[in-house]
Order: sequence, then C-alpha cells, then structure tokens
Amino acid sequence: MFVAGVVAAVLGIVLFHVALGRTLRANAGDRIPMGGRTKSIPRGSIAMRAAGAGLIILGAGLMSVEGVLWAVMVVLVGPVAAIIAVILHNQRVRRSER
Repeated sequence: MFVAGVVAAVLGIVLFHVALGRTLRANAGDRIPMGGRTKSIPRGSIAMRAAGAGLIILGAGLMSVEGVLWAVMVVLVGPVAAIIAVILHNQRVRRSER
C-alpha cells in the first residue's frame, strides 16, 4: 500500500504542477491572483489540477498506513511549491511592469 501511495502522490504532484506551469505560461505577462481566476485558462488545466489533487489525497491516504507524517508531508509538498511558484511569477511580472 505504501508504494502505491508514493506512486499516486508523485503522479498527482507532477500532474498538478504541469497544469500550473501551463497556466503560468499562458499568463506570462499577467499577475496570478491567489484566490481568483486568471485571465487565460489553458484548455484542460482545471481537470489536470483536479485529477492531480485527487491523486495527491489518494497517495496521502495510502501512505498514512505507515505513519501520519508521510501523509502530512505529501499533502503539504504540492500546495507549498505551487504557492511559491505563483509568488515568484507575480514578482517577476511586477518587476517587468516598472
């Protein structure tokens, strides 16, 4: 179960971040709001993010059999990395607007 959880979590994180990367590229000159919609939404990116989030949760659930620490780490890795990517993107856009 643990190995299946790791595989599901890794696939989910990769899928989630591929969708985020597509969104960042589609909005290269625009700031990305933290809680709102972007100006341009690439086709399929919402479905990719939803599938990725589902796989992350599935992976965390399967890994929680070995210990809760693994589940917490998996659930935090994806969103924290995504938040950092959006913050860096917004800073880059803000600098280019000056």
